[in-house]
Order: sequence, then C-alpha cells, then structure tokens
Amino acid sequence: MDFENFFEKAEYVSASGEYYFPYVRKSFYIEKVIKKATLFVSILGFGEVYVNGERLNEELYVSTYSQYNKQFPSDANALEDEAFFGDEVDYTIYVTSYDATSALKQGKNAVGFLVAGGWYRSGKDMYGNFRNYGKTGVCFRLVIETEDGEKTEVVSDMGCRFYESFLLEGGIFHEEQDERKEIVEFASADYDDRAWHAVEILKRPQAKYLPLDCPVNKVIREVEAKLVKQGKNYKIFDMGENLTGVPVILSSGKVGDKIVCRYSEEILDGGELNPKNVFAQETTFITDGRKEHKLRFTWHGFRYVQISSEQGDEGLDCKRCKVVHADVRNTSEFESDSEMLNWLYKAYERTQLCNYQCGVPTDCPQIERKGYTGDGQLLCELGMTMFDAKRLYKKWLRDIFDSQDQKSGFVQYTAPCFIGCAGGPGGWSVAIITVPYAYYKAYGEIEVLKEAYPYMKKYVGFMRDHMPCDLIIYKNRECLGDWNAPGRELIPSRFANTCMFVAALEKLIKIACVLGKEEDVAGYKQTIDRCKKAIDDAFFDENTGDYCWGEQAANAFALRIGLGDERTKKNLAARYRELKRFDTGIFGTRYLVEELIKLGETDVVYGLLDSDDFASYKTWKKEGATTLQEAWKYGRSHNHPMFGSPVLTYFTDILGIKQTEESAGYREIVIAPQVFSALKRVRGSILTERGRIAVAYEDTPCGRKFTVTIPEGVRAKFSFAGVKKELPCGKTEVVVAL
Repeated sequence: MDFENFFEKAEYVSASGEYYFPYVRKSFYIEKVIKKATLFVSILGFGEVYVNGERLNEELYVSTYSQYNKQFPSDANALEDEAFFGDEVDYTIYVTSYDATSALKQGKNAVGFLVAGGWYRSGKDMYGNFRNYGKTGVCFRLVIETEDGEKTEVVSDMGCRFYESFLLEGGIFHEEQDERKEIVEFASADYDDRAWHAVEILKRPQAKYLPLDCPVNKVIREVEAKLVKQGKNYKIFDMGENLTGVPVILSSGKVGDKIVCRYSEEILDGGELNPKNVFAQETTFITDGRKEHKLRFTWHGFRYVQISSEQGDEGLDCKRCKVVHADVRNTSEFESDSEMLNWLYKAYERTQLCNYQCGVPTDCPQIERKGYTGDGQLLCELGMTMFDAKRLYKKWLRDIFDSQDQKSGFVQYTAPCFIGCAGGPGGWSVAIITVPYAYYKAYGEIEVLKEAYPYMKKYVGFMRDHMPCDLIIYKNRECLGDWNAPGRELIPSRFANTCMFVAALEKLIKIACVLGKEEDVAGYKQTIDRCKKAIDDAFFDENTGDYCWGEQAANAFALRIGLGDERTKKNLAARYRELKRFDTGIFGTRYLVEELIKLGETDVVYGLLDSDDFASYKTWKKEGATTLQEAWKYGRSHNHPMFGSPVLTYFTDILGIKQTEESAGYREIVIAPQVFSALKRVRGSILTERGRIAVAYEDTPCGRKFTVTIPEGVRAKFSFAGVKKELPCGKTEVVVAL
C-alpha cells in the first residue's frame, strides 16, 4: 500500500453539524468467497474499529497522537504571543492496518467506527487550555481479494452513515458517558441504520500519511483496588501504587443513575482525596443499568479514585484497575545491596512507563500529558537503555522534526507541538540534535542522522541569529533554565541554556564527522568558541574558579562543556561533600551526578542518592511514593520521570557498560565499573541490538569477583582498578584484589 496515496477515492467522513463523537458505519455486499481483506484506517481523534460487530483493534486509542494538520482557527489566540512560530510546521497522520479476513463473510457486511476527540479535539485541561485541529472524523479503505483473484474496495464516502454515540464528552482530558445511548450492535451487518444521518465530507488534511509503526497503548496489567474510605454516597479506593489507567467501576443502581469518578495521587489524613492532586480529572457515567463501567478513550494518572452516586447506590464498588500505557517493556535488570538504589530504579521504571503514551514520552500523565522536549531529550539515553522503546523514539523523532518552524528553524518545546508550553531553546530545543544522536548511538542507524541533519543545521542557523552577546536570551518569551530546583532558581536561565546548546553543538560536530560533513565543523567550532567566551565573560569568577557563585551545580554545567579549571572541580566536589543533598533542577541533577563521577567522587554521589534530606529520593520513599515527583518538595505531579536521570549511571558507571567513542549500536564497549564503596554486591544487564550485556560483582575474601557476559559480535574490554583485559564473547569471570 502506497501510504502517500492512501486515500484515492476514500474521504474523511464526520458527523454533520456541531457534533464530534459519532458512530460511523457503512454496509456493503460481497458476492464471492474472500481470500484476504485488509482494512486501512485513519481517525482524526481516537476511535474503535469494528467489522460485522467484531472489534478489530486490540490496542486502545486509534490513531496515535501526532502533528496532524494546521491548527483550527479557534486556537488562534494561542498562537498570537508565540515567538518565532506561525504554524509553519510539518504534519503527519498515521494509518493503521488490520487483517479483516476472518471478520468478513460472503453476503451482507458492515464496517463501523466509534470516534472520540483524543488529542485532535482535546477538550480543556485544568488550566482551560485545549488543542483543536478541527472536526473529528474517520477515513477507511477496505481492500478485498476474492478466491478468483479479483480485488475490490470499500471506502469511506457519502455512502457512510452516522449517529450520535453515548459520548457526551470525549477529549483527552475528560470523558462523560450516557450509557443509555450506547448501541452495542451498531456495526453488525444486519443493523438497521435507516434512522441514521448522512455524513459530512471533511477537507483532507495536507499531511504525510505514514503506516503506524510505534508501540500502541494497551491494557498492560491489572491491579487490585482496596477500599480505604466510605462516606455518604461515596467510596474511595487505593490502587496500591501511582499509575496510569482505568478503574473498573461496579454498581447496582437503576437506569439514569449518575456515577462520578474523581482521581487523585494523594489522600489527606482523614482519607479524603487531596484536592491539590486531582488536577480536574473526572469521569461521569449516566448508567443504563449495567453492572460495570469504565473509560474508553482516555486514561488518568492517579493512585486513589473516589466514586460517588447521587442516588446512594449501595452496590457501588471498585475491585480492580486496568493499567494502561504504550506497549513498552523494561528489558534491563538492576539489583544491588542498596535498598535506596533499588527503589529508585523501580520508581523510575514505573514512572517512565506511565509516561510512554500514544507514541510520545510525556512529562506527566495527569496534568499536561505533553511530549516536552526538555524532559524527553534528558531521558532519551536512559529510555533507550532500559526499555524496548526503539520504535517509540523513532516515531517521536518525526514529531520533533514536524515541530520545527519551517520558516525560522525554531524548535518548539513540545513534540507534537502544543503552543504556549514553556521551555528554553537550549535545554528543550536541542532535542533536535540530542535525540537523533542518542538513537544513533543506541541502535547504530546512520539513516536517522542523515534524515535529521538538515533539521539540525536549520535550528543552529536560527540560534545563531537570535543569541545577543552569544548567550541565549529571550525578551518576549518565558525561558526556563534548570527548572524546578528546590527553593529559588539561582543560576540564570541564559547560563544553563547556553551551556546545553554548546553541549549539543559538540554532539553535532560528531554527527557531521560521521556523515562526512567535515566542511561544517569549523562553523560549529566557531559558534562553540564564541558561546564559551560569552559564558566565561558573564559567569566565571576569576578569583574563586566558580560559575554563577557555584550555586546549584553551575560548575557541573560548565565542566560538562570543558570550561573551568582545577578550582572549579574542587569547588564542585567540596560543595556537595558538605551539602549532602541535591539543590538542582531538571538538568543539573543529571549533570551533577555525572561530573562528580568523572572526578572520582563516587562516594559523594552515593551520599546524594541515599540522602535523607528534604530534597531527596529517600524522603519520597519514606512518604510511600511509588513514582517520581515533579519537584523535590510539594511538586504538583507525583508522576514525573525527569528526576530519574541519575539511573543512567547505574548502567554506565556502577555496572560500567559504556560504548567507545567511535562505537554505535554497541559494536565496541568497555566494561569499566567505578568504585562505590557502599556497594558490595551489584548485578544488572541491558538488552542491545546485538544481544544482552550483563555485569555482576560481589566482594569476596579474594577480592571483587566480576561475572561479565558479552554477546556475539561485540568487541569488549574490561578495566577496573588497574586491571585491563580483552573480554571474549560469552561469560567471563574476573577477580580483582581491592
């Protein structure tokens, strides 16, 4: 199937008038015996797909979230204040295919779709923001091959019919159902649709049409719900962990009863939902007398759910919850004799999986639910290390490319682009360089760099034109730096963003060399030199060796790009040896840990990870958290992966699995564990394109005993405490005296 010409005679069809959540169906007749049938579907919004009453989509939320098309005029108010952006971006729409052979029959047939808003018509979030790309709709093309070799097609056109569904609201943030209006058999071949209405033909979006090739959302597992509070006409249940999903609500009420669900990540001491953590998450069911009720077209992020019935239904209950996220699995392993490190590994795992949604690594699953490029680029190496997320990041790369303004080269702070979201052109927009580079290093696919390089150059061109004094400064746009440090942010955003831009340029030089674009390198180096000089001139203290007074890991930002001197290194180590806690934000937390390890200050790093100060992972653990929070103290979201970035060092420094500078796709590695004196026993592994790499060690009377497993096709060396040796493929044991 040529997806660029996917439509041909097929059209996007929708409900007529101001209705957005319809049933759509088309009946047709097949005279001959069917050999094979494939149904191609594109839904502007989310939907469910049926043939002859049989649901074809195992996955949830067809079709996946993307930069669909030029945004609807009613969003114009969101565009007016946006610097360097005029909706001059690229658009992509994904097409899903299904084998419909077994669902069809000789004779009368029907295809049917239930269409919801999804991200296409998002509804309002808790701040009143929304995204509106136009009217929801569906386009389909059913290609049928009969036993005699004849091919016929059934397509979406004016032959389709629509009717109002049970969805009163169906955007990504809110769902409201009137179950009395549900038509269970609407897609059956014999259903009488004469009372249905003629569809409206939508203007076809001018976009790239691509086959869906990323992990889809599914019900991954179920957890048990526990009753923790009962009041007049309501009950509150605990899922036992912070999660993303859909509680299954039970009732024994009458037709027309109203059930309301509210979701929260916390409860108060008295057992009531903490209103600060509800974030306007609510579901309403007007019942038709059925016993079971659940969301169909969105998820919520929560640990606790309150279900209430205005009629006082005694049978109101919740026994279980379906956990929902993209079908991505943790393929790594890590376990040590440190309870704290083990907790952080599992908490990050759960948090990141909750934030792989609809082909996007989101910032949080309950408030904004957007693909922030700052969070995403910060964590992409770790995500590609721990999870089978290759296809998800490949899709997200297209979102990043699509979100670049074609005119200026500016890269938005979210991908897909949601106008008005805060960020910075250093820590956020550099995703257009850092994510493709991380993908290349993880999977060895040079084609990704070839595709990305023109976008990277355009972005750098934009930055060169908008950096007064060679520093990143915005006068007409909020510009975040090392966002969400505890207390007041003490390092200027122009310092943090310029440092991160320089780091990205250094990666770009490596990319240019890999691609044979050496002619571009001199220009990049010139920009780096100018930016470094500007950073030194503005922020370096010649008397102390500190950047930005040594506050909040500013010295780590500088050391990371080769600035500073020996005093800078000593000051960084001394500060955190004394402070014994994190005082850093989204980026500084990762850079601080990595730079301290480079300096050999592994015990300082372990002290930070194991700190019981207020700004600590241990505090979250003691408070019963099962996921990571958005801030060290009093964070809005309790399901934000960004502070999980130090987990990457579990693999690169504690286990010591690192690629050589020239390697991509783990062709060549060095197993070089760092000494963390508090750790006596560690084991872990990662699954790479070439197989599983595993490292384990434990202290014995003879020394530290390492067991290393190297897959076929990987060249590996071992380096620890002065012992260096080549490692063959297979399992090797090495004992090193300490």
